Amino acid sequence: MQRMIGVLMLATVTCQAAAQPKDADEQRQWLLDQVRRGEALHRDDLVRDALGRLQLLEPRNPDVLLAALSLALREKNSSAAEQLGARISAVAPGSLQARQASRLLELQHPESARRLQQARLLAVTGRYEEALAVYEQLFAGEPPSLELALDYWRVRGNLPGQRPGAIRQLQRLDQQYPGSAGLRQTLAGWLFAEKRDREALALLDQLSRDPGARDAAAQREFDYLAGQAVSASSAVAWQAFVQRYPASPLLAQASENLQQQRKLLADPAWQAGQRGKALLDKGRHAEAEAQLRRALRQYPDDASLHGALGYALMSQKRYDQANASFRAATDKEQDSYKISKWSDMVSASRYWAVIHSGDRALAANDLPTARSRYQQARQQRPNDEFALLGLADVLMAEGNTVAAERQFLQVRRMAPDNGIAVRGLMRVYQAQSPDKAQAFLDSLPARQQTQFASLRRSLALARLRQQGDEALQREDWSTASQVLNQAASLAPDEPWLVYQLANSLRHQGRTAEADAAFARVVQHQPHDPATRYAHGLFLESSDRDALALDSLGAIPQPAWTPDMHALEQRIQRRMTLASAQQLQAQGRNADATALLEASLARGEASPDDLMLLADWAAALGEPGKARGYYQRVLAVQPGRADARLGVMESAVAEGNLAQARHMLGVQVPQLAADDSNAQRRLAAVWVALGEHQQAARQLDRVAAQQTRPDPLLRRDAARLVAQEDPQRALDLYAAAMADAQMLDRAALAPRDDRALTLASREQEGDDWLARSLRSDVDALYRQRNTHVTLMHDYGWREDDGTPGTSELSKHSTLLHVDTPWQDGTAFARIERIGMDAGAFEQNDEGRYTPDFGSCQFVGQTADGKTLPACTGGSQTANGSVLALGWQGSRWAFDLGTTQGYAINNWLGGATVNGDLGQVGWSLTASRRPMSNSLLSFAGARDRPTGVRWGGVTANGATLGLSWGGVTANGATLGLSWDQGGDNGVWASLGHHWLYGENVADNQRTRAMAGYYHRVVEKADERVRVGLTLMHWRHDKDLSGYSLGQGGYYSPQRYSSVGVPVSYAWRNYDWSVLLEGSVSWSQAHSDSSRLYPHAHVNRKVLAQHGVDSNIDAMTEASDSSGLGYRVRGLFERRLSDQWVLGGGFDWQHSDDYAPSHGMLYLRYLFEPWRGNLALPVTPLEPYSEWR
Repeated sequence: MQRMIGVLMLATVTCQAAAQPKDADEQRQWLLDQVRRGEALHRDDLVRDALGRLQLLEPRNPDVLLAALSLALREKNSSAAEQLGARISAVAPGSLQARQASRLLELQHPESARRLQQARLLAVTGRYEEALAVYEQLFAGEPPSLELALDYWRVRGNLPGQRPGAIRQLQRLDQQYPGSAGLRQTLAGWLFAEKRDREALALLDQLSRDPGARDAAAQREFDYLAGQAVSASSAVAWQAFVQRYPASPLLAQASENLQQQRKLLADPAWQAGQRGKALLDKGRHAEAEAQLRRALRQYPDDASLHGALGYALMSQKRYDQANASFRAATDKEQDSYKISKWSDMVSASRYWAVIHSGDRALAANDLPTARSRYQQARQQRPNDEFALLGLADVLMAEGNTVAAERQFLQVRRMAPDNGIAVRGLMRVYQAQSPDKAQAFLDSLPARQQTQFASLRRSLALARLRQQGDEALQREDWSTASQVLNQAASLAPDEPWLVYQLANSLRHQGRTAEADAAFARVVQHQPHDPATRYAHGLFLESSDRDALALDSLGAIPQPAWTPDMHALEQRIQRRMTLASAQQLQAQGRNADATALLEASLARGEASPDDLMLLADWAAALGEPGKARGYYQRVLAVQPGRADARLGVMESAVAEGNLAQARHMLGVQVPQLAADDSNAQRRLAAVWVALGEHQQAARQLDRVAAQQTRPDPLLRRDAARLVAQEDPQRALDLYAAAMADAQMLDRAALAPRDDRALTLASREQEGDDWLARSLRSDVDALYRQRNTHVTLMHDYGWREDDGTPGTSELSKHSTLLHVDTPWQDGTAFARIERIGMDAGAFEQNDEGRYTPDFGSCQFVGQTADGKTLPACTGGSQTANGSVLALGWQGSRWAFDLGTTQGYAINNWLGGATVNGDLGQVGWSLTASRRPMSNSLLSFAGARDRPTGVRWGGVTANGATLGLSWGGVTANGATLGLSWDQGGDNGVWASLGHHWLYGENVADNQRTRAMAGYYHRVVEKADERVRVGLTLMHWRHDKDLSGYSLGQGGYYSPQRYSSVGVPVSYAWRNYDWSVLLEGSVSWSQAHSDSSRLYPHAHVNRKVLAQHGVDSNIDAMTEASDSSGLGYRVRGLFERRLSDQWVLGGGFDWQHSDDYAPSHGMLYLRYLFEPWRGNLALPVTPLEPYSEWR
C-alpha cells in the first residue's frame, strides 16, 4: 500500500513538473497566475509558495510586490505592508499597482474602514447609487483587490442599465482570477438575472468539469435551483443536479431539497415564502410582503422569512414594522453572521424610522417636530449625513437659506459625493440667481458633472422656458419656436412644452413640423392623459376636430380628466354646429334645424344654439319661428339683450310694429358697447319704426364708441339709410372705404364722387369686405345716377326670306332715360321703328300669287267675276313705341304702347323674383309683340278682300292697309341656380296664348334650360362655356302669310341644343364682349289649313261669295340643321359722363335667323369713374322684350 501511494505521489510530481513552463518569462507568468488563482481560491499557502519563488525571480516586479502587500494585510502584518507599499511607490511611481497599494493601505484607517462599511451597508439596504458614490470616493473606479472589485461591480450591476457592463467586467476578472467561486457565482447569478440562463448554465457546466471549481459550480447551481420557484421542472432540475454532482458535499442537501420539493410542491405556504423572496429581489416589495406574511403563518420560526419581510417593509418606508421584523429575525436566527446582519438592520431601520418621521412632519409643515426628529436621528448616528440633510430642509422651509446653505456645505464636507446635498445647494442658489446655480454646478468635480447632468438640464430648461414665454408674449413666433425646440430636446416628454412649440410653428404656417413635434411625444407616451389632452387642444386650435377626438379616444374614458371631458364636449358641439351650418348652407334647413334640436334635447347644446336657430329662421323669413327660439333663450337667460333684440326684430318682420315699439318703450336692450353688430341691428329696428333720427343717433353713438376704424360698421350704417337718404349712405360708404384704406380721406369732405366711383372698381384679390363695399357703392351710385341713352339698332334676317313677306330689315332709333325713383329705377322710352319686308315679286302680268293674304285664292264670285289680283308692291311700316317702367330688387313692371300702325296695342309686363333656398326664381306676366316679321309686328291689309290681319308695333305711318295685331299674352316662370362657384344652371318654362286680329288663336309652351362653366372669373376678365337645351310647342303652325296666319315662327314641335362660349374683358376705358355658339335644331309641323281662321273665312265668303280653295291644306314639314351665332359688343368711356357703345349680333340657320347691329351713346348726369359693365349689356329695343 505504501508502495502504491509512493508511485502515485511520484506520478503527480512528475505531471506538475511537466506542466511547469521552461523559460523565465513563462515561469513568471505561470507563478503570477498561481498567485491570482490562490487569491481566487483563498489559498494563501498557494499564494505564499508562488510569491516565494517570484521574489527570487523578480524581487522588484510591481505585481509581485502588490500581491505580497495584499498577503501581508490578510496576515495582519501592517508594518510589512507599509514597507511593501513604499517599495512599490519607489519601483513604479504613479502606476496602477502604486495606486492600488495606496488604496489598500488607506482602507486600514478607521475612517476609510467606516466608509467601506457604510458602502456595504448602503448596498445591503438597496441604496445602490449612494453606495456607488462612496465606492467611487474610495476607489475612483479602480478597486484594488478581487474582493473589493466584486463588491464594487456588484453595486454597479444593481444600478439601472449597468448590469451588462458589470457582467463584462466580471468576465474579465474571471479570466484574471480563475477559480473564484464567489465571482463565478455572482456572474452566473447576473446572467440568470439578465435572462441569459443558457449562458449561466453553460458557465456552471464548465465549472462542474473543473475539479478545482466543481464545488463552486455545484454551489452556484445549487443556489440557482434553490432560488427557483418550486415546480415540476425545478424537481427535474434537482434530480439532474444529484446525478451531475454525485460526490458534491451538497449532494445530501440536494437530495433532501429534491425530496422537500416533491413534498412541498403541494405546500402553498412554503411556495408563498419562496415567491416572496423572489419578488423582493425583483423590487416588487408590496407583492413580496403579502407572500412572506402568508408563509410566516405556516413557518413562524423561519428567520429568513422575517428578515425578507423586514426588507420588503423597509423598502416601502414602513420602518417601524420593518424594525419589528428584523428584531424577530435576530431572535430566531441561528447563524451568527446573519445575526450580526439582522442586528445592523434593526439599528438601521430604527434610524430611518426617525428620519422618516421627520420627513412626514416636514411635509406637513410641522417644522418643530421635524427638527426634533432629525436631531434625535443625529444623536443616534452623529457621523451620518442624512439627519443633517433633514435639518437643512427644515431651515429651507423656514426661509433661512443662509443657515441651510451652511448645513448642506457641512454635509458636503462629510460626504462630498452626496447628491442630496448638491441638490439642496442648487435649491438655495437657484432661489438667489440662476447664474449662481450654474456656477455651482460648474464647480463640481468632473466625476460629479455627469451625475448631476439632470440638474444642468433643469437649469437650461428653466432658462429656455423663460425665453420662450417672453417670445410668445410678444408674438415673436420664430424666436419662440427656436427656443422651445431647444427646450423640447431637453424635456421631450413634457406635453405642454411641445404644445407651446407646436403652436409657435403653426403660427408660422409650419404645420407639418408642428405635427411632427407632437407625433414624437405621442408615440413615446401614447397612453398619457396629459399628452393626449395637450395634443387634442393643439389639433382643435388648427381646426382638426375629428383628429382631436381620435387622439382623446386613445385613452379609455374612465381615465379621462375633467378637462378632457370638457374638450370632447366642446368639439362635439362645434362639429354638430358645423354639420348643421353645412346643411343650412345647402338649403336643407329642416335637416339643419332637426340636428340642432336633437342636440338640445340631449342637453349637449347651449342657448347660443337657440340663438343660431332663431337667426336661421329669421333669415328664412319665418319670424314667428324665430321669435319662439328667442323666447326659449329668454326663459333660461331673462336678461339676455340680444335675445330681446331678436324678439323685437321678429315683431317688426311680422308687421307687429306696436309690440316692437312697446318693448323698446319698456326697456331698450342694453347691448355691449363693443358689439357693433347688435347695435346696428337695434338701429334697424328704429328705422323700421320710422324713428330715423333715433336710428341715426344710434349709429353715430356706435361709431363714436369705436376705438379704431370700423369699415363694417359704416357699411351697415350706409345700408340702413340707403333708401331714405342715399346721399348720406354714399357719405358713409366713402368713410367706410377710407377706414378700409381703399379711399384717401381727402375725398370725404366734401365727397369726391370721381374718387369714390374710381375706388368702387373691382380689384383682383379683394377680400369679402372690400368686395361688398365696392359692389354696394357701384349699385347705389348707379341707381341714383340719372342717365340718358340714344341708340340706333339695325336688324335683318339671314334665312332666305321671301320678299314682301318673311324678308325683313328694321331700323330702330330709341331714346331711353333711367332715373332713380323710390328704392329702384324708373325709365321712360320712345322708339322710332321702320320696317321693310321688301317688294313682292311679280309675274309678267304684274300680279303676285305666292302665300300672302288671299293671293292664293282660286275661284270666282257669285256673279262670275274673279277676285281682284294681288298687284305686288313694297311692304314697309313705320311707327313708334312709348314705354314707361320701374325696376327694383324684387319687382319690375313696364307699360308701353305702339303708335302709327294699323292697330295700336297696349304692351307691358310685371316681374317678381326671389330666392327659394339656393334657387333663384322669377315670375313674369307680360304682353309683348311678336316681331318676327312685318306682318306679325306691323300688320298688313289684303287688297283683294280688304281684310286686315297681322301685328302692330310703334312707329307712326300708315301704308294704306291695316289689319290686326299679334301679341304674346301669358306667364313665364324662370329658375336659376348660381352659388358663385365654377358652375351654374338656369331653366325657363313659359306658356303663352297668342292672339292677333283676324289671326287664328294659338298657344305656345317653351321649356329651356342651360348650364355654364366659369373657365376664368376675374375682376376684369371672364370666360364661360355652356350647354343650352330648348324645346317649344305650338298648338298651330301659323308661320304663313295667308289670311288667318300670323307670320311668326311657330313650329308645332321645336328642339335644339347649343354650345355657347363667351369672353368678356375690360379696363378703365374699354369693355368688350365676344360670344359665339353652335347649335343643332329640329322642327316639325303637321299638315294644317292654309286659311286657319274660320271667322275670317266666313266673313270673306259672305262678302264675296267666293267659291275657292279656302279649305286647302298645307303639307306637313320637318327640318333640321346647324345654326351659328357670333356676337360682339363694346363700350368706350369717353369721359366721366359720356360712354359710347356698339356691336353686332349675326345668326345663321335654315329656318329663322335674325341679326342686327347697333350703336349707342350714353350720358350720365353725375360723374362716373367706376366699372364699365362686364359683360357689356346694351339696351334692347322694346319690341324685342320677352
